[in-house]
Amino acid sequence: MEVEGSPLYAVLHDAVPGRPEAPVIVHVHALGVEQITLYRQEVLAARGATALGFPVLRYHARGHGDSAGSSADVTLSSLVTDARAAADEAKRRSGRARVVWLGVRLGALVAAIAGGPSSGRGDAAGFVLWEPAAKPADFFRQQLRTLLFSRVAGGLKPDATVDQLLVRLEQEGSLDVLGYSLQRSLVRSFDGASLEAALAGCRAPVLLAQIEARARLAPAHAALVGSLNAPPAAGGERATVSTALVREEPGYQLMSNPAWSSDDLTRVTTEWLDALA
Repeated sequence: MEVEGSPLYAVLHDAVPGRPEAPVIVHVHALGVEQITLYRQEVLAARGATALGFPVLRYHARGHGDSAGSSADVTLSSLVTDARAAADEAKRRSGRARVVWLGVRLGALVAAIAGGPSSGRGDAAGFVLWEPAAKPADFFRQQLRTLLFSRVAGGLKPDATVDQLLVRLEQEGSLDVLGYSLQRSLVRSFDGASLEAALAGCRAPVLLAQIEARARLAPAHAALVGSLNAPPAAGGERATVSTALVREEPGYQLMSNPAWSSDDLTRVTTEWLDALA
């Protein structure tokens, strides 16, 4: 498909027959190295969903994977534009009228802005959030911490702290983070954005899947659930929020062979989808 003159590449997984009322699922991928490390898990979840009658579209945003564009041009705005174009293409090709947005890590925020209450689309059947990054600043800091950790693991002494790397990014405009270019323009474009704000007023069902070793929700996830469960200021219905604790050490930070995947994450996602339809 083409977005603003640039080709985007995607895979549409056809659903098994028998569930024509099921919405189409659109995967909004993570950023940086996580877009690669989570690739297999997205494929496995897509196969599980299609077996239940849900068509699934996975795509690469501009500046990622097989799609056109440069990482230097990627911003929150371009990611949202690409997500909406992917959703429109998914509906057109599948013949389904509604969309389940499956957002991965920082892609959860992109999905929430692209299809959430303030988008004006009105076609959201639900949101699946895999270990969502509630605050972009925390996500980018975590990327830099992982970079420093990988250097220590490789026997190298880090030459800067996370704060010093952020200063370097601001001064130089970009940093190499595990083979991917982290751009100052990308980081700046997320200023002021938050998942809680993007989902404010959401009435569609939400699944938040936490992928951490801890036995209870992390504070950021608990705060998001509390916000979604709060009574609407203007009355009316509120979102039905489900949570799932996938108690595994997250494998999406660093490359591995074989690629990281989680049977539990696939299971809780498909079970929630099955109940949704």
